[in-house]
Amino acid sequence: MLSLFFCLCVLLSSTSFIQAEGTEPLNDFECELLSKPKRIDVTVETGSKFLGGTNDAISLLLRDSQGVVCTADDLNNVGDDHEKNSIDKYAVCCPQDFAKTNDSLSMLIIGHKRGYYKGGGDDWFIERIEVHRKDFLLFTYRFHAWTNPRTTTIFGVSKVTSSHSDNAEPSYSFIRL
Repeated sequence: MLSLFFCLCVLLSSTSFIQAEGTEPLNDFECELLSKPKRIDVTVETGSKFLGGTNDAISLLLRDSQGVVCTADDLNNVGDDHEKNSIDKYAVCCPQDFAKTNDSLSMLIIGHKRGYYKGGGDDWFIERIEVHRKDFLLFTYRFHAWTNPRTTTIFGVSKVTSSHSDNAEPSYSFIRL
């Protein structure tokens, strides 16, 4: 009877949706103390695929349309980040000149570093990433893809410019390194 209850709990927990807010985002004053006075909010959504989450270290590199770069070495809140069906939110402190205009980002690169536990890294099913500056959406991209730190440690998207584009929406090209 106890094993039936345990199996039912595992089944129910694997189908629920996790909203992982983590810690409160850094405020602007904390970013100024780090000599990176601009706060950018990043939302990372992990997909619902079986074993889609990871405990590996996830890093981020953002480049705006003017070529200014902002990095986050480890997107990690208190608790489990990047779990299956989770939406994790992070505050990243960037240089003052980052994203001065309302242009979309020109590049977003994600680093997926293997874990230190025995057996290496976890595959990760990344669904979507959004980047905001205050209330303005700088970037959104739906990856809907598996990553494997044993074969692909760096991936992302680069903005594709087109001289004959009629709409204001940017298009991006997927990168795997």
